[in-house]
Amino acid sequence: MEFITLLALMLFLTLVVSHIFNKINIPAVVGQLILGVILGKGVLNIAKSTHEVELFADIGVVLLMFLAGLESDLKLLRKHLLPSINVAIFGVILPVALTLVTALLFDINLKESIFMSVVFAATSVSISVEVLKSLNYLSSTSGTVILGAAVADDILAISILSVMSGTLTGDFSAQKILTLLGLWLVFAILVVVFYKWVIPELMKLSEYLDATHAPTIFALVICLLMAYLADAVQLDSVLGAFIAGIAVSNAKDYNPKINQNIEMIGYAIFIPIFFISIGLNLEFDNFLRDFWLIALFTITGVIGKLFGAGFGAKISGFNLKNSYVIGSGMISRGEMALIVAQVGYSVHLLSEEYYSTVIISIILITIIAPFFLKHSISKNPL
Repeated sequence: MEFITLLALMLFLTLVVSHIFNKINIPAVVGQLILGVILGKGVLNIAKSTHEVELFADIGVVLLMFLAGLESDLKLLRKHLLPSINVAIFGVILPVALTLVTALLFDINLKESIFMSVVFAATSVSISVEVLKSLNYLSSTSGTVILGAAVADDILAISILSVMSGTLTGDFSAQKILTLLGLWLVFAILVVVFYKWVIPELMKLSEYLDATHAPTIFALVICLLMAYLADAVQLDSVLGAFIAGIAVSNAKDYNPKINQNIEMIGYAIFIPIFFISIGLNLEFDNFLRDFWLIALFTITGVIGKLFGAGFGAKISGFNLKNSYVIGSGMISRGEMALIVAQVGYSVHLLSEEYYSTVIISIILITIIAPFFLKHSISKNPL
């Protein structure tokens, strides 16, 4: 009952802050992120990141990325595959370089500095998806490139994490890399099989079942199964959910009501909890001590993605306004960077001394990111 009471409080406050932030023309997701910081350890300490909260948050981000897949145009994704890869690559190189230099300037040891650069290389597109959806920009060319780049960025970040964590902990071998690549190949084959044969048949079958919301239930099953498979091969579950959304929306018997139903499920309970959960563990104990390091990590974190990913878009043929939108859409770090930081902390690649500093910087970047994205879109309306 304690969790149910907390859930009721968080959902009610989500309504309040979303209303206020929408009224003052700021993306509601910013209010939800700040609400998490206020409710969590950093301020009031009345909401903790319990197992139940984390479970709801995990479901929330999976549903959010599934919805992004449902609303994506597969033809556009294919058309802009090369620009997406360019955006992802340059959006990793510059943040890694800037973070590494910043960490070394503060006399942080080389091993920890290298790992910090990996943390800030990751992109969490879930925040950007929310802003893009709210501004009806998700299916635009720039929105499509952001989504495509996020998928490529996800794979790049996980690859770098796997190699560097193995190298820095001394637990590195060619066999492990080959095993990982083999798992990814199996996943790619399964994706093709599911896309061409399994998912279309399941969606066709769902139309004949005499059960309430059968197509929506089938879609959710596919979403959760693909998320599980992606996680099982050491990719991010949101990648599996995104691919599932694309596959379901491109099935011959796709019913557009599925999108509406899943939006209702997601936004009524799970997705707001995900955004709130990001700020719950934030603590300010070392904020004053590490103020300048936090400030520089935040600034370089924003600049690295904005200019790195923006440059990738520019050399791919986009004009400056679209490059600004794409760069802005890649700024957010969110849960992806938090997961990488947690992995590093658990294997002692990130020390306790700098753990909170990194987490504060990630959350500050995540709160700032929607402002850049909204500003860039206002300069380049559809």
